[in-house]
Parts: sequence; structure tokens; C-alpha cells
Amino acid sequence: MPDFKWQALSADGNVSSGNLSATDLGDLEKQLESSGLTLIDAREVREWITVRDNTIRKTDLIQFCFQLALMLKAGVSIVDALNDIASTQSKSAMRNMVSGLAQDLVKGLPLSTALKAHPKVFDAVMVQLVMAGERSGLMTEILEQLTETLKWQHEIASKAKQALVYPTIVLIVISLVATFLLVQVVPQITSLLESMRIPLPWQTQIIVGVSKMLTQHGFLLLLTLLGLGFGLSLLVKAFPAARLMLDRMVMRIPIVGRVLSDIALSRFSYVLSLLYNAGIPIIDALSIVEKTVGNNAIERSVAQASLAIRQGRTLSQAFATQPTFPPMVVSMLRVGEATGALNLALDNVSYMYTQRTRESVDGLQAALQPVLTVVLGSILMTIMAFTLGPLYDSVISNAKF
Repeated sequence: MPDFKWQALSADGNVSSGNLSATDLGDLEKQLESSGLTLIDAREVREWITVRDNTIRKTDLIQFCFQLALMLKAGVSIVDALNDIASTQSKSAMRNMVSGLAQDLVKGLPLSTALKAHPKVFDAVMVQLVMAGERSGLMTEILEQLTETLKWQHEIASKAKQALVYPTIVLIVISLVATFLLVQVVPQITSLLESMRIPLPWQTQIIVGVSKMLTQHGFLLLLTLLGLGFGLSLLVKAFPAARLMLDRMVMRIPIVGRVLSDIALSRFSYVLSLLYNAGIPIIDALSIVEKTVGNNAIERSVAQASLAIRQGRTLSQAFATQPTFPPMVVSMLRVGEATGALNLALDNVSYMYTQRTRESVDGLQAALQPVLTVVLGSILMTIMAFTLGPLYDSVISNAKF
């Protein structure tokens, strides 16, 4: 939606000006007329849009929900609140989106319906929670919960990224150092060994073979790896069975697999508890949360559990048939169902997984540091030992004579 710089005449004859987002000049004129202004002149403001300016991030949504909840609590109407929030946005994408929400509400649409027009920004969970807030009249409380939910999601995602930065850097360093040794150092040592006619053991021959392959066909190998990576990504996107297989393989990776599994289960239990406490039936809540887990293996377990509930089983019975959910979770849900406090049981499951996720993410870097250090040292030592070993043996043999 473009921005317009306008000049307008008020009923008392004063000229005012400003900026406003509108679909076209006709839409701009209607917006000004609704405020008692008559459009005199307007021109579209064209500005450079950077990637950053055109991207709505999680932090932008946190600020949006927080500001909207604060204004509604203060008694500001939702349309005025949205217009005020839009006017303070520095990003054009956020400004246009919030301004569009206000215009949809002026046309008579509920906020939940307006949010559905932006599926890349507002997921099904946010839409359903806002819809529940509209039905219950507790919109402010729902927006406050959404703010906390977005903060929690941002915290977990940030911790996961932070924990994976170190191993990623170390793996890159390992690859670069190993490539340098094989491409630059090993060929020089190999030439020296051949000039001295020193026989090479099979271990050294393997290192030399890898070195020659990288030296002669390195670019082709790089293109092959990139092609395989691109092909795998297309395969995973195109075939659900491939995505499921990949997620199951990732979950079996030592240390990292458990952390990623805990993050997915934490997201599932947190959102399920949030939706259920907002008054959304458990069947509907499971259908919504199934699409937000981010792990196809767990999504499939949730879908099968949801089907079991539709066939007459309780939540704990349905979860008991899925190996994804540990017996402790099933036991907590069973007690909650028996005591009529399923909402508290879901809260406890969510709390348990949230704490477990925080501990797993915090411990990931500490666990991987020594492992990757040993791997780096082992690779470097193996290459140098197998390459320099024959030369060392030759020197020792000659020294004996």
C-alpha cells in the first residue's frame, strides 16, 4: 500500500498536511473526509525500500502486541490505537500492515478476520487467540498473553541460534584448515617423499589420493556438493515423506537431536496450553498447534493423537499411543483429566518442557565444545601424522646407519 503526502482543508478553513497510507487517491480522499477534511493536493511518496525495512520480525510483533494491549487497557478505541501505532512505525512494511488493519476494522471487519489477510505475519495461533479474545471480551488479556508468547518464542530461538554459532564456526574452521593442508601442504610433502623414493604406506596413500582429488577436481566437487544440497532441499520441500524422514534422522543426532526435539515439544506444549486456556476446544487446539510445531515427526504424532481423540479416546490415552510423548507427560495429563484440572496439567507440561529446553540449549554449547575440539585436533593430527610419518621413519632408519 503506497504512502501519500497530502494537504487538506478543514471545516474552519485551516490547511493541514501529513502522510497517510491508502490504496489510491480515492481511498485517501475517503479517509480524509471521515476525519472532516477536504483533500486539496496529494502526491505519492516513493522511497527506497531496504530488505530490513520490508521485513517484519518477531521483535516487531512483540512491540505491536504490547503497544496495542497498553492502549486498549487505557481505554483507547482499537481503530485509534492501530492508527497511532502505525504512525510511530519506522518500517514501511509494519506501517502499511498496521494501517491496513485499521482500515479493515473501519469497514466493519473483526480484528481476527483482518489478521487472516497477513498469513506470513500472523499465524493460525495468533488468529485463533484473537478470535477467542473477541468472543470473551478479554482482548487486552489475550494481547498480553500473545506478547509473553512472542517473547518466549524469541528467547528460545535466540538461545538455539547462540548455541549453534560456536559449533558452526568450528566446523567451518575444521573444513578450511583440512582443505588448506590437503591442497597446499600435503602435495609439497608428497613431492619430497617421491624425490627421496620413500615407499608410502596405505594410510599415506589415502591422504595423498584425497589431496590429489581436491587439487585436480576441487571446483567440480564443490559444485557437486552444492547441487546435492540444493537437490535435497527441493526433495524435502516437495515430498512430505522426505521431510518426515529427515526430521526423524535429525532427532537421532546425539546431543543436537535432543535439543531440537525439546524445542519442538516445548513449542507444542506451550501453544497447546495457551489455546486451551483461551477456551478453544482441545480438538481444535490440536489441529491448530499441529501446523506450528516445526518438526514433521512430532506433527505426525500430534495428528495421530488428534485422530484418536476424535474416535473417543481421552487426551492422555491418545498421547500414550505415541512414543514422542514420554510416560511422565501422559501421567500428568491423566491426573489432570481425573481431577478436572486439565488446564493446570497442560500448564505443568508446558512449564516442564520450557525449563528442559532452556537447560538443553544452555548445555548444548558446553557439551559440543570439547567434542569439536577433539575432532579438530584428531583431523589435523591424522593428516600430519600419516603425511610426515614416512619421512620420519626414513630419517630414523638412516640415523641408525
